[in-house]
Order: sequence, then C-alpha cells, then structure tokens
Amino acid sequence: MDEIDRAIVRALRRDARLSIRALAEEVHVSRSTAHERVRHLTERGVITGYSARVDLAAAGLPVRALLVVDTGATPEGADLVERLGEVPYVVRVQTIAGDVDFVVEIAAPNHDALSAIVLRRVLRLPGVVSVRTHLIIGESVGDPLQPPARDPEDPAA
Repeated sequence: MDEIDRAIVRALRRDARLSIRALAEEVHVSRSTAHERVRHLTERGVITGYSARVDLAAAGLPVRALLVVDTGATPEGADLVERLGEVPYVVRVQTIAGDVDFVVEIAAPNHDALSAIVLRRVLRLPGVVSVRTHLIIGESVGDPLQPPARDPEDPAA
C-alpha cells in the first residue's frame, strides 16, 4: 500500500459513506483514480466491508471488560471460540499466543450483568480453566496505517 491507498482507507474509516467524488477530493486524486484504488483495495482484501461504528455506552452497554481466558490446553478448548461467541454481550473473541488462550471483549449494561456473564456463563464453559477480568476504564484509538516510529539507533530502520 502506498500513501494514497493509506489516505483512502483512513478517509473511509472516518466516514464509510463518502462518495467517490468526495473521497477523490479529500485525498487529492481524480475520481477515476479513487474508484480504481477502492476497487483494487477491495479485490486485494484490504477493504473487507463497510459498517457503522457504534458507541456502546450510548447503545446501553457502558461497562466494558477484557476477559483473559485460559483453557490449560484442554481438548475442550479447541471448540471454545464458537461457544464464547455465543455468550451474551460478547463483542470480540481473539485467540492469542502465550500463557493464556483467549481475550474476550465484553460490553454489558451494568456491573451485575458483567459479573453474571463471567460467573454463570464463561467460567462454566467446558474447557475454561480460569478467567481474569480487566475493566476497560478508557480508550484511545491509534491509526494502524500510521507507520511505526523508526529507531534512530537501528541502522536497518
């Protein structure tokens, strides 16, 4: 991806409803270039769809948490992703490498609901050995298309 592609993706992440004309104006390219770039980004799988961003607090789900789930490498753990995805208020399930197996993002209406999800649903799933709950108290969104800072001490950077 070059800088034009990154600018297009950033613009569409801000407002997925942008017309090709408005997108072209924002990234300073012709309409045909913008259209062709979006088509190419879609064909390559960089752009996988368009969606609305939802403010979970405004939608009645202000209590957010990350559950760190350990299966202890039990055989039941292999099917856990699907079962975790069926738990109410689960926003996202990520399989991770390391000393635990999953990170589950929850958005709940209140602390009682969060507690019930953890104690009555997640901990009772076959294969779950332990769950650590981390309340999300703030969030800052970075830009994954921004290149990382280069280390001035690293000649390869």
